Amino acid sequence: MGLDMERAASFCEKWNMLPAGALVLCAVSGGRDSMALLHLLLDMAEKGGFRVAAAHFNHRLRPTADRDEAFVRDWCRARDVPLVCGIGDARAFARQAGTSLEDAARTLRYQFLESTADRLGAERIATAHHREDNAETVLLHLLRGSGLQGLGGIPPVRGRIVRPLLEMGREDINSYIQMNSIPFVEDETNRDTAFTRNRLRLEALPLLEEISPGCGERIAGMAALLREEDRHLRREAEALLPESGGGEQVLPAPLLGRQDPAMGRRLVRTMGRRLGVELSRSQVEAVLALSSGGYLDLPGGLCAVRQPHRLIMRKRTVLPPPLVLQMGAQDWGPWRVVVRPGGPAAENDRTVVLKACPGTLTIAAWDGRGRLAVENGSRTIKRLFADRGIPVECREEHPALYLDGRPVAVFGVATDWERRPQPGESCLVIELLM
Repeated sequence: MGLDMERAASFCEKWNMLPAGALVLCAVSGGRDSMALLHLLLDMAEKGGFRVAAAHFNHRLRPTADRDEAFVRDWCRARDVPLVCGIGDARAFARQAGTSLEDAARTLRYQFLESTADRLGAERIATAHHREDNAETVLLHLLRGSGLQGLGGIPPVRGRIVRPLLEMGREDINSYIQMNSIPFVEDETNRDTAFTRNRLRLEALPLLEEISPGCGERIAGMAALLREEDRHLRREAEALLPESGGGEQVLPAPLLGRQDPAMGRRLVRTMGRRLGVELSRSQVEAVLALSSGGYLDLPGGLCAVRQPHRLIMRKRTVLPPPLVLQMGAQDWGPWRVVVRPGGPAAENDRTVVLKACPGTLTIAAWDGRGRLAVENGSRTIKRLFADRGIPVECREEHPALYLDGRPVAVFGVATDWERRPQPGESCLVIELLM
């Protein structure tokens, strides 16, 4: 079956990919698939009431990379198609990020596409992924042991990124290319089986098609079903997980205990997602395995803390260097520290009240030492942290106040009893504001 406009338009309409009045930025490598997509979008644009611009990213990975860029420039210039070209060093980025060359190239390419779309005001970014690309992605995620999200393959829409050709097969695209005499360039690295994806495309999928003709289409259909299952479970987990704020997510232990393991994993993954991090299956299992008082560092600057009655996931806090405080407001890293005179006031995790007295008042990360007076004597700050159930790994995140070098308060933990103002005494209120 050929790739015709009606079929493509129906798929795009189903997913609202190409809204009237929108500027659609088409990612164009110069290869067969992306040239077919650009040609198709230009054909559909007038009837659909949207505009098309093109974007080409040169990864500098091949000797022919400049040739491909020149080809795209010439083609777009001849047809008055607005074009933005970018360039990057994927090899250097891979070394710096400690990732594979494929992942580095993909990251740079999408960064370029997103920034270009922002600059042009494009509502959509169209890429030329098709049915076989989707099947390759599913197989790749299967080999990695991915869950539902990975096995769901390539989504038709992700944010403003749309895939108009996702239901089309390679034979459809070839037919469209031939019918419309569309020129393209060949990427010689597509034949390099050193890349896992290429090996799946060139060796594994043809073998699977030989064993079971039409398997690529069936894999795509299965992926679509799994995406629906994944969306449903996501919604269920979102509905169950209480709303939290302040850069943390809290899951009550009784709620977690009532869920089956599958939903438990979903809830933990949802906590990470709300904080901007996609957790792997092993990371989710490690969080669930935490015992009371346990602590776990996670990617993306997150940590998980298991307390007797709840599981907390939050952004780790790295405190700035010490700051000598003055009256008024002053910046301290991400915080605004406000020091003001006042009468006795209620303390909380972000407010400390001290008796006014001479000396140099400093805010800093707790240094691991010191004692604070309590009602009936004194205790080490370590003991006070333990009494509050705060894990050792989290204690350095708590700002402390020092008067002439001696600790007088730790935010969220305790204030020195001898430094608390008595009725009628003047005092200082120190507040930490985000």
